[in-house]
Amino acid sequence: MLALDATEDRHGDATVPDEDRDRIARLTGDRHEVLELLGRGGMSRVYLAWDRSLHRRVAIKLLDEGLSGAVEHRERFRREALIAAQLEHPHIVPCYDSVHRPDVALAVMRYVPGRSLGQLTEGGRALPWRQVLGWLVPMADALAHAHARGVIHRDVKPANILLQDEDGWPFLTDFGIATLRTSEASRAEVTERFGTPEFMAPEQVLGAWDADHRADIYSLGLTAYLALAGRLPFEARTPVGLAAHRVALDPTPLRDVAPEIPDRLAAVIDRCLEREPRRRWRNARALRDRLVRAG
Repeated sequence: MLALDATEDRHGDATVPDEDRDRIARLTGDRHEVLELLGRGGMSRVYLAWDRSLHRRVAIKLLDEGLSGAVEHRERFRREALIAAQLEHPHIVPCYDSVHRPDVALAVMRYVPGRSLGQLTEGGRALPWRQVLGWLVPMADALAHAHARGVIHRDVKPANILLQDEDGWPFLTDFGIATLRTSEASRAEVTERFGTPEFMAPEQVLGAWDADHRADIYSLGLTAYLALAGRLPFEARTPVGLAAHRVALDPTPLRDVAPEIPDRLAAVIDRCLEREPRRRWRNARALRDRLVRAG
């Protein structure tokens, strides 16, 4: 989760441990002034910092000390930084730099002040379709960029779409469980590292090692469905139950629960949610083009 993960607990203005300040200063040559703790995840902490050289705010993700000594975690963190660094797209949170040592690892990323789409849809809030469409087009374009470089995100969900405060500019974030189609080490983790059950494609739920770019298309479709309808197309008491329904059942058509959505847009989203990958949009570029026409 190299990007600022909107699913992490946020602790603005929280005290920064002296040992973390020291680690970051040592690894970055005292270039960054750590300002505050932004969030804490399962493997790392994210800090807001000031880049003294370039005079800008950045987010610094620091791998937990207890995990830094494990080769597996350091390698995963390193590979994630490499994946993020090779993606240069205006709607993907960039990784500026990373440092890896036997006892510690960190990554320096763009800081995106704002909220996630997940926060906007909390409590079953449905959003205006034109507004949602304005986010979906660049997200599909961002996925097309990643897929063209062999990167499968594998965890597309509302919490991983950040919306910049100033202008609502959307960013795709968190390539923490992304895989590289050309990397055996990356693909080997597919059966060990899962996405978010509520937004997994059926083939991911079944543990398919070769789930491809069409799994991301499905997950983006679920994200769009939630934003437009204020609910997911399936109902169950648990995330695992939702995942099981996606394997066994066809989704409720979008217009059945949100009749105000234009037919052309609903049809695009419904096709994203086909259970069989071959029945979905053939790639994210085709999805983007159809979304543009749906507007």
